[in-house]
Amino acid sequence: MIPRIYNILVKKWKTLKRHIERAIVGAFVLDKKSHTITEPHNVHYKNLQKCYLIAFYLSTFADWLQGPYIYKLYSDYGYTDDTIAILYITGFASSCIFGILVGQMADRFGRKLLCSTFGIFYTLCCLSKTSPRFIVLLTGRILGGISTSILFTTFEAWYVNEHLNFYKLPPEWLNMTFTKATFYNGLSAIIAGIVAQVLAEYFAFGPVSPFLFSIPFLLSSFLVIQSTWKEHPALPTKPVSNNWFSGLCDPLKLLFNDDKLLLYLGIIQFIFEAVMYTYIFSWTPILTNLKPPLGLIFSMFMVSLMGGSKLYASLIARHYYSQNLLIFTTILATFSFCIVTLSLTHIVVHVETHDIEPSTMKSMSLLCLSAFLVYEFSVGMYYPAVGYLRSRVIPEECRASLSNWFRVPMNIITCLTLLLNAGNRAKEISSLKKFQILFSLCTIMLVGAICVSVVFAKKYSKKIIHDEINDLRAGKSQSSETV
Repeated sequence: MIPRIYNILVKKWKTLKRHIERAIVGAFVLDKKSHTITEPHNVHYKNLQKCYLIAFYLSTFADWLQGPYIYKLYSDYGYTDDTIAILYITGFASSCIFGILVGQMADRFGRKLLCSTFGIFYTLCCLSKTSPRFIVLLTGRILGGISTSILFTTFEAWYVNEHLNFYKLPPEWLNMTFTKATFYNGLSAIIAGIVAQVLAEYFAFGPVSPFLFSIPFLLSSFLVIQSTWKEHPALPTKPVSNNWFSGLCDPLKLLFNDDKLLLYLGIIQFIFEAVMYTYIFSWTPILTNLKPPLGLIFSMFMVSLMGGSKLYASLIARHYYSQNLLIFTTILATFSFCIVTLSLTHIVVHVETHDIEPSTMKSMSLLCLSAFLVYEFSVGMYYPAVGYLRSRVIPEECRASLSNWFRVPMNIITCLTLLLNAGNRAKEISSLKKFQILFSLCTIMLVGAICVSVVFAKKYSKKIIHDEINDLRAGKSQSSETV
């Protein structure tokens, strides 16, 4: 009986392994006549990309300026860790709740209008940091959550619509834009971290100075959007409902279409980004034994992220496909989290038996650092891949709405993670054991993401082939989409 079960398991494993290998490697296709995957020399494309990226870089630079000193500012105002956790949770809860409304408004009234309000809302959020009053800081976190939802969904929705529906540019060129956005976003994070530290500590302006310094960049983003962006709303494929509640919930029905591509992509995004925020709030205490210069470690992470985005661009130029690279990046992320989980387990076991040496602790921490660098590399590949795939499977009339719905589970998981870190239960168990449990759960979730991404890649490829056949039968020119 046991040998028979063993043989069945081996057979199933070989079958799964074969499918994963096929999905990662993909098929190699010849370059098509006019639609090349290399960087194009098209005036409309270059101008559109420049308008989008300038506004996006100004906005993300302002966002990165604030990151290193949020906790310190709240701490200097005299708030305890639990109160600071409430402020953090308010920001993510605001993004979760109001993000859905933001998406609905963007799809109804225009993405340019909502992207313009980003600069105004985030400026008010920064100004709120000048007051030590809790209610003012809480209001600022709510505005910050709304602004974050606009930045990471509506900016992309505007660009995709202009690229595909107004200028009718090849969809493959989206990969180049999203790769540039990820690469230079990592670079701006490094520069912003240095600038924030110089302002706050070298010039001794205090932790509020990076927030005030970000305001000119936010207002510049507003001016760029108002002066260079145009709004060309795509014609809806079906009548738009006047009922707001129906408008909010109707996009969810699309998740359960026959092919369920949207549902699978939403699950992948929710898992990957929920895990990412868990990592963001956990890497600093895990590396405490190394006593690292946090600025240097953060810069290393961003360089690794930039390397991942460059590899993605290189593989796309060699005709690998985004749906297959998404599988690869989830496998890479799972591998790195598995290494961290095993390292933390090793430390916890030896700490409980009181036989761990300082050199072993340091070695395990270094192993965790190496795994984190691998993970950041996978994040650099993830963002352009998922951005491109979103552009291909989300219907235009509800692009911003569905993009925000995709972020809802991620925000909920992030709030739960913060509650675990701040709650009394987290204090009753050892810190390392808590992180061991967190990373174990994240590893299991990422294994699930691998399985879902394999299914998504298979269904997505079939859909593209089906669409191309229909286009050929209808006498249309063949798409340059790769499968």
